[in-house]
Amino acid sequence: MGQPSMDDQTRFWTDWVEHSVGNELNPGNERRGMYVLDAVRSAATPNMRLLDIGCGSGWLAVRLAEFGTVTAIDLPSQTITRLQATHPQIRWISGNFLEFEPPERFDVAVSVETIAHVPDQVLFVRKIAESLVPGGTVVLTTQNPPIWNRTRALRPPGPGQLRDWPSRTRLRELFSPYFDLQPLRTCAPQGDRGSLRLLHNHYSEAAATRLLGRERWISIRERLGLGCSLVLVGTLVRSVE
Repeated sequence: MGQPSMDDQTRFWTDWVEHSVGNELNPGNERRGMYVLDAVRSAATPNMRLLDIGCGSGWLAVRLAEFGTVTAIDLPSQTITRLQATHPQIRWISGNFLEFEPPERFDVAVSVETIAHVPDQVLFVRKIAESLVPGGTVVLTTQNPPIWNRTRALRPPGPGQLRDWPSRTRLRELFSPYFDLQPLRTCAPQGDRGSLRLLHNHYSEAAATRLLGRERWISIRERLGLGCSLVLVGTLVRSVE
């Protein structure tokens, strides 16, 4: 089967975002958001300009507004139209990021679980580099293939859904031509197939939480690479020619 058309992808993600509104602040996204906001906080300067790529329901863009002015972009949807009315302090752009012509250069670009669903990942990373000022920061999360593939909640891609999870090695290959990268981390532990069932079940979770505390138990698994998302942070060191 060939790659879904952009129209099919837009229809899929429009429906996806509409159904996620109100449910987006799940434990996984809360954890991803924590890592993203921590990285942004570490790079914070006065009056920062921030770009949220693949903003979905807008939950992260709203939080980013505490650091400066935010521009958020995603494929056209009713959600983007509503966000323009409910959060006018943020510049919402309805469009395809691969065709995006930034109105300005940004200090920080963030993207949560988006790169795996674009048809050209090389161009996606190049566009991020083009969108940043020299020394700008990228903070990106994407699905961690070894963990997601051992999760019973995983379903086949829906009609119009493009799914191409980059590995750790692939992420480094994509970003290292432009960015000085921090070591990749994982976040949001998950996985309940095979040996991961020993760690992620009601009994082990309860026992480990009592012994170690919830936050420490989560952090240990993330350091072991058991998070369902990879977290990439980098500094732009080579602008696009």
